[in-house]
Amino acid sequence: MDKYTTYVGMDVHARSITAKALNRKTGEQLSKRFGAGYCAEEIAEWVSTLEGPALCAYESGVTGVWLARDLDALGIDCEVIAISTLPTSQKDRKQKCDKHDARAILREIANPSKGYSAIYIPDERTEAERDLCRAREKAAVRLRQARQELASFLLRHGHAWNERTKSGCIKKSNGHAYERWLDTISFKEPAAEMTFSFLRRHAKTTKEELDNIEFALNEVAQSEENKPYVDALSLIKGVSRTSAMLLKAEVGRFSRFNNGRKVSSWIGCVPKNHSSGERVASGRITKTGNKYVRRCLVEGAASLPNWITTVKPRSAPELPAAVVSKADDANKRLHERYRYLKDERGKHVNKARMAVVSEMMRWIWVIGLMIECEQETKADRAACY
Repeated sequence: MDKYTTYVGMDVHARSITAKALNRKTGEQLSKRFGAGYCAEEIAEWVSTLEGPALCAYESGVTGVWLARDLDALGIDCEVIAISTLPTSQKDRKQKCDKHDARAILREIANPSKGYSAIYIPDERTEAERDLCRAREKAAVRLRQARQELASFLLRHGHAWNERTKSGCIKKSNGHAYERWLDTISFKEPAAEMTFSFLRRHAKTTKEELDNIEFALNEVAQSEENKPYVDALSLIKGVSRTSAMLLKAEVGRFSRFNNGRKVSSWIGCVPKNHSSGERVASGRITKTGNKYVRRCLVEGAASLPNWITTVKPRSAPELPAAVVSKADDANKRLHERYRYLKDERGKHVNKARMAVVSEMMRWIWVIGLMIECEQETKADRAACY
């Protein structure tokens, strides 16, 4: 039986909130609008005048989860609904306004058969670390774009980087040799010279920005709370320390997932389902969920063809032996699965890689659970003294 008496659906915007409330016992419906400068205390004061217990909800979006976190601190249960799980009808699409949106949310949360999904609400520290990890990802994208713009500009003017290593491979365009080559380039036209200077300076400042973010991220990863997770997750091949910190920040609490399939679904690596009656058909992966985790794991799995067949056991004195053993089992299993799908089943390399990424995330979840249980045990022991 549902424990809530009153349900409140809210359509939250930057400068206003439209709320619709329903009392399940009496059927009474109320409306309230909060103007610019609204705060959680103002909303909690209004909700407290309704018959309790009450449940508030609003859809995910650019306004974040601070309101739900503040309402929870004030004793008001609040959920943030994943917007992709809210069903919409043709009528909802034709008549869209704040009142209709609030009513649609209210209709879903008051329905005994709930079909929506509520997103995870991290604490302030976890959210701050997640924002820093995402800032690093965006800075890396900006750096790639800046370097590509510079290379494209030079190519249009007949300058192509072609310095090679002893093995015959082209050297990377981010080292000292590339910078020395750029120093030798000049243009007759002043405008072209100014463009070249601007693009080169932009690439340099973007690289410095990325280095500063990575330095700050490394400091966060070395904290007492994050270091065990980073050390453990980075034992898995294809997961760097930066990726491990991203995984820790994005997941938050590993125990919030009940099984491995939910973890794979969370990063959008499960296939679409188009089944009806006796017909069972699976499509491509959904690509819904956390795109940051999915991208970092896919990029890390690019080294799969170069993985060695046998994985030598490693020693990590700071980690439990069971965690190190589990990471070794994961590396061996992932390597064998990739070879089996690619060589024996004849799957395309990308399909085999995505299958391995889906399973890799499940191994990461298991190892994260082990570290989480270890940390909670240590906290309980410390509380006894």
